[in-house]
Amino acid sequence: MLTDKLNAKHKLFIAMSFLCYVTMSIPFTVQGTIAPLTMEFYGINAGQQGLIMTMQAVGALGTALFVALKGEQYNKIHSIAFGLFVIGIVGGVVGSAPAYVLLLVIIVIMGFGGAFIDIMMNGVMSDVYPQRKTTLLPFVHGFYMVGAMLVPVLVTLITNQDRPETFTRPFIVLLVMALAVGTVYLICGRSIRAETPYVNMEAMKRRVVENPAEIFKTGNAWFFIVVGYLYFTFQMGTTMWLPTFAIHNTGVDFTTGAMTLTVFFAGNLVMRFMSPLFFKRFSPRFIYGVFGGISGALMIASLFAGNITLMFILIAVAGFTQGSSVAAFMLTCIDAFPGRTASAASITTISSGTAILTAPLWMGVMSTKVGFLAPMLLICGCLLVAAAMIFFKKK
Repeated sequence: MLTDKLNAKHKLFIAMSFLCYVTMSIPFTVQGTIAPLTMEFYGINAGQQGLIMTMQAVGALGTALFVALKGEQYNKIHSIAFGLFVIGIVGGVVGSAPAYVLLLVIIVIMGFGGAFIDIMMNGVMSDVYPQRKTTLLPFVHGFYMVGAMLVPVLVTLITNQDRPETFTRPFIVLLVMALAVGTVYLICGRSIRAETPYVNMEAMKRRVVENPAEIFKTGNAWFFIVVGYLYFTFQMGTTMWLPTFAIHNTGVDFTTGAMTLTVFFAGNLVMRFMSPLFFKRFSPRFIYGVFGGISGALMIASLFAGNITLMFILIAVAGFTQGSSVAAFMLTCIDAFPGRTASAASITTISSGTAILTAPLWMGVMSTKVGFLAPMLLICGCLLVAAAMIFFKKK
């Protein structure tokens, strides 16, 4: 483990880790922005569009369950590069505009690769830089928000709302970026291998073989899964349906609707990079509970704003106040299970995968029947409940 001053090789490795998360954000955040184009291209309804994100969760959940039980025995740096190559290759296939049924299969594989990146990266930051994890983990997740903020802008620049087939273009960008970043990241990882815990993994491999379900024999793991599910129901529902809500309920055009996600993730991004300052003053539980509660209230207010400018302001502040929630949740899980960082990180993916598996689909079906306001209110309520559960949890 490295605890002293970072050298140039480690600085480059950390920088590439940030780029890994920017790349990973593309397939997970693009669906909400391209939803109107995808629905028109395939001639599908909101429920079928929600199924696309749902299928992504199938792959992520499969990966999370595998990593929770067996993933600790693998070199996490190699696993991250593998995940990047997977999402890049299948992104290239999506770029060929496959049939809807085939698209669903491809999305499963994309979820599989993305989950490897997410889970293992949290483990790498905790294993290799244990003294810096409260700084590095928020920054890593902050770069996910960089991508999430830029994706809507990228989509509006390279797609054409009058040509629905252009929904494939962001996936071509994903192909090129994932293969390039994955290759460089793997090279950088090998250059620091001697200074990581992955030089000799025999003891950990034995521990995994003897007790693969170690953390899931405790009540804490299941509590965190429930909390994570509620939070990610809000996060994934917002990513998937906020632009469409804005278009249908406020009458804005496609570009302005996409900007709702941009301002949300812009606020989120600011907090991600400021969060190490907050972690020095407040516990992760306080940050998750109090700031998450404020964010949920602001998002509800934004849905009734009536004025698009006021709506943007409220969404931006809501994104800011809950911007450190993922890092706070992840730190809480890892601190609860310090000897099984990959397994602890898998809790986040299990809960987020379950949320992706269900939330976009039921929101799409519900929106088809009663409109977009009611499901948006429900996911805001999920955020409020998750914040309360963490804040009032007994240690």
